[in-house]
Amino acid sequence: MDDANPAAGDATGPDAGFQDLTALAKWTRIFLYAGIALALVSVWELAGGPQMGGSGEPPEGWTLVAVIRLLAGTAVGLGTAILVLSWIYRANDNARQLGAAEMRFTPGWAVGWYFIPIAWFWKPYQAMTEIWRASVNPSDWRATPVSPLLRWWWGLWIVNSWGLDIVDLVASYRLDEAGTETLEAATTLVGNVVDIPLALVLVAIITAITQLQTAHHRRQTGP
Repeated sequence: MDDANPAAGDATGPDAGFQDLTALAKWTRIFLYAGIALALVSVWELAGGPQMGGSGEPPEGWTLVAVIRLLAGTAVGLGTAILVLSWIYRANDNARQLGAAEMRFTPGWAVGWYFIPIAWFWKPYQAMTEIWRASVNPSDWRATPVSPLLRWWWGLWIVNSWGLDIVDLVASYRLDEAGTETLEAATTLVGNVVDIPLALVLVAIITAITQLQTAHHRRQTGP
């Protein structure tokens, strides 16, 4: 499947369709920080702190606090996904408007590869590295090195999104019920712990790329 769009370069230049990502990046960071707060609460509980509603109770035993936490977690998770993917789409398009030529990934595919089985293990990372390079140096993005931040982000993402689930799946076939439950509790704790640096690294990436693109746009459109 070809990631490129032949028509994508028809209208480029800083005034052709550049969008200031400052507000979108701000809201994306807010939701990421909210996710960190929820992860910290979960880590505290799973590590033996006082329970705040307990997620393992049957529905009839849920407290108001548990319901609020469930709704908050769902809202933050869904909102974060929408905001991050929206930011990726616009950041890719902005890089093109700033003059990055012959980018392999279109804005649509920079987002779309997250939903394509198997390819989702590496394609989204490649698309993000393109955005980073083109934001640092739009005129010569291919020669621009990739920040270690992106490698940390993708490594943490793979561990949290797939690695822990694979461990749980293998354990379900090899351990008894008690052992499986113990391991699932451990992987849930690890997942919440990993959520914290994952969100912080993504905040750093989003902030850096947004600032780089804004600075390039100001230089290209200034007097």
